[in-house]
Amino acid sequence: MTSSVQHLRGPAIDRIRWDAAVAQDPTGLPYGLSWWLDAVTDGRWGGLVGDDYRWVLPLPYRRKFGRLTQVQRPPFTQQCGPFGQVTGPDLALALQHLPAGTVQFALSLREGFRTDDLPAGFNSRQRTNLVLDLSPPRPTLQTGFHRDLRRKLKKFGPATLSLADIDTVVALYRPSAGQKAGLKEHHYARLLKLHRAAESRGLSLCYRLDEAEHGLLAAGFFPSYRGRIINLFAASSAAGYAREGMARLLAAILEKHGGPGKLFDFEGSDLPGVAEFFQSFGPEKREYLALERKTF
Repeated sequence: MTSSVQHLRGPAIDRIRWDAAVAQDPTGLPYGLSWWLDAVTDGRWGGLVGDDYRWVLPLPYRRKFGRLTQVQRPPFTQQCGPFGQVTGPDLALALQHLPAGTVQFALSLREGFRTDDLPAGFNSRQRTNLVLDLSPPRPTLQTGFHRDLRRKLKKFGPATLSLADIDTVVALYRPSAGQKAGLKEHHYARLLKLHRAAESRGLSLCYRLDEAEHGLLAAGFFPSYRGRIINLFAASSAAGYAREGMARLLAAILEKHGGPGKLFDFEGSDLPGVAEFFQSFGPEKREYLALERKTF
């Protein structure tokens, strides 16, 4: 049977069927959901729909110059699909049906695709995500922690994990991690939109970790979807840097949300020090491809 591919935008997209395709994807990733895309792109996205919503590929628009378009991975969106009941040949077909006028294409695929699945004309590089299965009991889970991490977690006294408001998280992130990441005001505006969208659907977790003497150590926004908790946006205070606040915050969240079918997604990192820190929790490596194509 011949596969069909449609390029749709705006009202032409059946959002219920689109989100249903994303929900059927075996990875359990939320990045392709219509409300997520609305938030992180300010509504500037379309997509390819295969075989009447058997699979979907989001196309986030960075810029449009008349009929010319730049498609680029938006902020806070690690992997961009395609999602659904999708195969390697489906990926190749999708990439061959990019809209005319796409002068630049830079998206990260979702995990599970290989370079062999790509048609000619695309450059790719492998990136690594880190995911921890939270199904084992707490003692078993902690045996997978690196000994240096276990030592750090034992070094300090008790701290309190509690719910945080998003303003506290952003205020903590902005002067430290935000400056290092080069985030601008429009990035924070989109993050707040994403938080509101996730919170309204019961899919937002915001936590903070405090000590009685030293106050706030670390805080973060962790979207949760289909049992996967994503380490999307978290930072430490000055006291937290000195007292292993981030390690203790993440360890407390792992303990609180452990159970069958649960995953903690560290979102990986290209920074060696950050990647080494995440790896100290004993996660599994999951590879995905970052693609690029220029036609000018």
